[in-house]
Parts: sequence; structure tokens; C-alpha cells
Amino acid sequence: MNTSKFIGSTMLLIGTIIGAGMLALPTACAAAGFTLASTLMLFMWALSITTAFMIIEINLAFPTHTCSFNTMAEQTLGVFGKIVTWISYLSLLYIITVAYIAGASDTITTTLTPMLGTKAPSWSIAIPFTLILGAAVFWSTKSVDFFNRGLISLKSFLLIAALTLILPHVDINKLIADQHIEQTKYLWMAAPTFLTAFTYHFVIPSLRIYIGEKPRELKWIVVLGTTFSLILYLLWLTATLGTVPLIGNNSFTSWAQSNGSVGEFTKIVTVILNNKWVTSCIYSFTNIALTTSFLGVTLGLFDFLADGFKRPNTRFGRLQTAGLTFVPPLLFALLYLKGFEKAVNCAALFAAILVVILPALMLYRLRKKSNLKSPYRMCGGNALIAAVILVGIALLILSIMVSFNLLPNIRN
Repeated sequence: MNTSKFIGSTMLLIGTIIGAGMLALPTACAAAGFTLASTLMLFMWALSITTAFMIIEINLAFPTHTCSFNTMAEQTLGVFGKIVTWISYLSLLYIITVAYIAGASDTITTTLTPMLGTKAPSWSIAIPFTLILGAAVFWSTKSVDFFNRGLISLKSFLLIAALTLILPHVDINKLIADQHIEQTKYLWMAAPTFLTAFTYHFVIPSLRIYIGEKPRELKWIVVLGTTFSLILYLLWLTATLGTVPLIGNNSFTSWAQSNGSVGEFTKIVTVILNNKWVTSCIYSFTNIALTTSFLGVTLGLFDFLADGFKRPNTRFGRLQTAGLTFVPPLLFALLYLKGFEKAVNCAALFAAILVVILPALMLYRLRKKSNLKSPYRMCGGNALIAAVILVGIALLILSIMVSFNLLPNIRN
């Protein structure tokens, strides 16, 4: 085992999972309560590991440099499967990339404004942010690995520091309050958000290319990366649901009655605790989380496009792929930023297709093909595959209902 690559790959997976979207988790599940929310979180963690193992089995059936979602779908599901994969993959990853560019521009601008005495235009932040991080992705997975390690270490320190400052203020009574069966209706609204919190599967082909045909190492990277992220998520839910009241001033209800943004929720947390260090840690964590998640997402997008358009692994070929990876989302972020907020709500819809339904369908078809054999076979037969497909369809329906505001939530 190459220990350095194993550690770096695990940290890259964690960096992809733990993004700024983590701040939205409490607002999605506040009305359901801590116990029910934690149960849903554990379910999504288990589901994400199951579908990741499916992707590992499928991925290892193909040569190293033609193992993207594009090839997997085409060889197992045919032309229709390939079309659905392209639509879902590009929609999901371009949406997330635009969100990270826009989010980074906004948070960095907010941070720099007091120092500069004036608000810098968004393009002056968005372009350098994309160029600098895009250069790491263009150069190699190894450069992303080493760049990501330092950021992950700093991000983890900031998050742990924030949690350390918040947890002593947690009211246990808020966490262990009686849970009623009618509160489960709020889990339907939270489910798509929790799904996207464990959406990292698009980076698995890139990790396979980086560490080679090593199913055992890939499995451990997934288990360790997702479990570490699960622990941080549960601690974050403990810290927030145990300090912010459901109703009253500076509560989840007052948040819902305002503009309902993640930034507004962060302000509520800092007002309740009245601690400038908490504010600094959360905002610094947000900035770095945007960076590490951006690296993981765009690395997966880069390798998918390189395989899909058959771009050679030369400097010129990688430059072409980099253009396809970074130019469209950068232009969208600069030109249509105000209209993008609604599109972000569709991310969970594409995630349900890409990381739940498609892996199960591809695995079923793979095991039926005599000309495709994988050196790794995960536990579970057709019953497990069918169960995952049904869960994926349910999540897809819930995502659509969320987009049309058809589910009970704290706002209604």
C-alpha cells in the first residue's frame, strides 16, 4: 500500500464531502428534531457506502484510463444509459461548481471589504479563484492531493475549534426532547439535503486512477472518509440543534421567516453565542470548505470530460479538458448569478439519479455480461440492488416535490 496516496485520497474524499453545504443541514432538519435527524443521517451514510461499493465493483471492470461514469454507463446500460448519465453528471457537477464559484466570490468579497474599504466586483474574485484552483486540477491529481492536504488540515482545525466553543453551550433538553410520530413528516424535506451531503461518488474514478486497481484500499478510503464526515455532521447537528431554539427570536422559525439563507443562519448562531471566535471560525471554515469541495468536484468533472471527449493525457489535451471543465461554470457564475439559486435546488434530483439509481442499474447489467468481469464483488445480490433502486426513486420524487415546495417544512 502507498500510505501517502492512501492518506491523500482519504483526505480528498473528506474534502469533497464536507463542504459549505454542511451549514444548511440543521435548517433542513430542525423541525424533525435531533433523534430523527440523526437516524436519517445514519441511513444516508449507509446508503452512500453501499452505492460507492457498487461503483468500485463496476469501475474495476474497465481499464484505468477509461473508467469514468461515461464508459461505465455506455458499456453496461447502452446509449440510453449513457445519455442519462451525461445529463445527470454534467447538470449536477456544473451546478455545484457554479455554486462554489459564486459562494467563494461572495464570502471572500465580504471578508475583504472591511480591509479594502470598498466592495470588490465579483468577477475580480471569481476569475482568480477559478484559475488558481483550476491550475492544480489541470496539472495532476497528485497536485490536487497535496494542495488539498494543507487545506483539509486547516479546515478540520477550524471546524473542531468552532465545535469546541459551541458544544459547552448545548442544551441537552433540546436534543432529547420528546419526539412525536408526526415530526417524521419533516424528514421528507430533509432527505434530499442529506443525500447531497454524502454525494462524493463522482470522485471515485479519479481516486482509482490515482491509486491503481486496489479494491481493498478504495473500500477503506470510502469507509474512513464517509465515517469521519458522519461524525463531524452529527457533532454539527448536536452543536446547532442544541443551541438554536425552534421558535422565538433568533430561532429556526425566525430564520425561515427571513430570507432563509445559510448566511442568515450563521448570524443567528453567532448572535446566540455572542463569541467573535465562533464567528471567525465558522466564516473561515466556510471559505476553506468551498475550496476543498471545489477541488474534489472539478477533479471528478475533469476526468469525466477527458474520458467522454477522448482527450489525451498530454499538456495540450489536459488544457482542452480544463477549458471544458472550468469555462462554462465560470461564465454562468459571472453572467447569471442571480438566476442560479433556483437551479441549485435541482442538485439533489440529479444526485438521486447519478449516485443511487444508476450505480444499482449498472451493477445489475454488469453482472449479466459475460465479457465484463471485475476483480472485486461486493456483498449483496439482486434484492439489495432492487432495494437501492427503490430508495433512489423515492429520493428522486422527494427532490422534485422539494423543488415545487410540496412538502411540510419549517416555512409552512
